[in-house]
Amino acid sequence: MPVKGPLAAGAGASDSQALPKEKRLAKRREFLRVYETGRKLFSRYCVVFFAANGLTYSRVGVTATKKSGKANVRNRLKRWTREIYRHQRGPLGLDAFAIDIVVNVKPNAAQTAWGQFSPDLQRTLQRVASESAAR
Repeated sequence: MPVKGPLAAGAGASDSQALPKEKRLAKRREFLRVYETGRKLFSRYCVVFFAANGLTYSRVGVTATKKSGKANVRNRLKRWTREIYRHQRGPLGLDAFAIDIVVNVKPNAAQTAWGQFSPDLQRTLQRVASESAAR
């Protein structure tokens, strides 16, 4: 039986474009530290917090509350957010800054399309990069 999915074309783990685990925030205390010590930026579809992390690279964490909708909706919004971050971290130089970024997706994002959500978050990440560079 042929293999389907990302490994079908012979793509191994080294070819993966997924966001590596060490580049993600996972623990509650990491999120709380960013909320308490970081700066906050507002956009139409999300609130972005960011704070220095003492590492040599940036990390990202994403939250979406139950007000956004059912699990499939929340998961879609979180996937979109991670995808935008993954594509923007190179061009914006986010990995050059030792910061943790937490993106809280607002409930109104559930009714939006990718074409509206993506530029909104990209602008906000651009602001994060410019404010981090100024420090």
